[in-house]
Amino acid sequence: MSIFETQGFLSGVDPELLAAQIRTELLETLGEPLGAARLAHLQDLANSARKHFLGDLEISIRLEIGWDGLDSGNTELALSNLAWVLDYIAHHPDELDEEQRLNIATQMLQVPPLAVRHPRVDVPCIENLVFWMEFFASKTGIDLHSRLSSRHQVELGLGKRLAAGEALDVMSRLEEIPRQVTGEVDCPLHHFRSRIAWAVNAVDYPRALSLYREALGRCSTASWQCPHPEDIDPLLMLPQAWAGQGDVAWRAHERSYRHQSESSQYLGDIASQLRFCAATWSLDEGLEILHAHAHWFANPEDPWDLLVAARAAAALLRRALQAYRNLDTTVPELDFSIPGNNPWFAFESLQPGASLATAQARLERVARGLALAFDARNGNNTISMRTAALLNQTPLCSWQSVRSLLRAHFTVAALLGEHGFHHGWAAWLLPALDEGAAAEGHVTHGSLRSDGGVALSRPVPGFSLLDFMRSHSALTRFHQAVSEVNFVSLPREISADHHWLLFEISHVALLGLGGHWDEMLDCGLPLVDLAESLDSRRQSLRVACYLIQAYWQLGRLGEARQWLIRADDFVDATTPAELRMLLEELALLAG
Repeated sequence: MSIFETQGFLSGVDPELLAAQIRTELLETLGEPLGAARLAHLQDLANSARKHFLGDLEISIRLEIGWDGLDSGNTELALSNLAWVLDYIAHHPDELDEEQRLNIATQMLQVPPLAVRHPRVDVPCIENLVFWMEFFASKTGIDLHSRLSSRHQVELGLGKRLAAGEALDVMSRLEEIPRQVTGEVDCPLHHFRSRIAWAVNAVDYPRALSLYREALGRCSTASWQCPHPEDIDPLLMLPQAWAGQGDVAWRAHERSYRHQSESSQYLGDIASQLRFCAATWSLDEGLEILHAHAHWFANPEDPWDLLVAARAAAALLRRALQAYRNLDTTVPELDFSIPGNNPWFAFESLQPGASLATAQARLERVARGLALAFDARNGNNTISMRTAALLNQTPLCSWQSVRSLLRAHFTVAALLGEHGFHHGWAAWLLPALDEGAAAEGHVTHGSLRSDGGVALSRPVPGFSLLDFMRSHSALTRFHQAVSEVNFVSLPREISADHHWLLFEISHVALLGLGGHWDEMLDCGLPLVDLAESLDSRRQSLRVACYLIQAYWQLGRLGEARQWLIRADDFVDATTPAELRMLLEELALLAG
């Protein structure tokens, strides 16, 4: 029985203690997964707060119910709770102290931008939410910049770009007022974020870079170091690539993708990464990201989240189809599933083996369908026009300038695929771990003890390398494919170092297949530093996995163990499951 059931209360209970207990259970409830059980718990807590006249606490709980209702597709429940909050604020203005008002007003700032992301919340309701947000926020002294930021997001969601631009103009004028930076709330980088995003979405990349430099200048003047610069990286990738800073843009991509993967599970957060990959012809990277996060399509945060992810994925697949067809190359099939069961816009799930054309068409249909739903609510066609523009957006560099590069990538990917390898992941080159191998009379390899010594205990099957002719043929085909690429003359909008790194790691894999262990070390060791200079932990991990196997095969077990420890440092939220599994197998090998 919950302590908040009627039987659990005694007359004379300290209201502060009671409120603390409710807050504790509220925090526990918010840690539960979204669903009917969580909503029921929140409803019980709201009823308990009402029963004991804890109005400010009930407001906070009902705001949570409103957000959960929107997130779960229960618009009616969400709106009824938000209406109760507005009614309470309007009729009980004197029952809240200053701290309570500020806390509730801060939460209220988030309600209209969240509501506008749901096409089933009509315009009059959103306008009422905005009115009360403005009224209550101004009464509690929340600064104009924060209120305008919320209004800017609402106007964008309603497709009113002129009104959104006007709100942004006022925010810009407020930025001209000198302020003392004393904390994260005053951070110039984050204050300029909306303006940078507006410039990027308008494809005004010079303006975006100018604003970024201005924000950095203000940080320097105030002797302020932004604690979360990675929040801005997703906005800088395209402008930096457009400016010919391909390596800088790639580092921004790696940092922001890593940050988003660690701190979020929302589809919309990876849309900017897919757009960047489509704009720079980084098709392998884009498809790898889509593969890694495809399961997120089963649980998008809200309809807007699904819209931006579906149109970014459709744009990437459209670019990939264009490349395969222009090169008259066999178009690969989808090798992962994309679930279509979601509460916002269900579609037929895509299964492994589906064609890229089918996947592209289905995701584009989702994006266009959701855009039409928003337009029907908004009474304009802004979202549909924006969606069409993004689907047809021109890449940053021409097809002819990357033709040879993509041909080489496709050739090498096909070559590795013939041997069961994936172009973007490391592979197991050593004998497979098999507990039953001893019974078959196979050779026994040593395993590493914690002190660096050798324990000859684990049997593994004999290692059968590619025969000389097949190995020579694979390396010859690889060198022929890569020789067609002039890395010096690649467009500056893309990272030549990144593409060269990918080819060299594939070269290391092919050397391992042929048993050229010493050459593997010679080629692989310099690649780790290059991968780290590009902030690419995934590629650093790939190289490390190959180095471990080479050292192991050469009997240099101490060095293999050192690289195993170092490889573990490269693991993060962006590491594919296949690479994690390989690292675990290597750890087993090392004892």
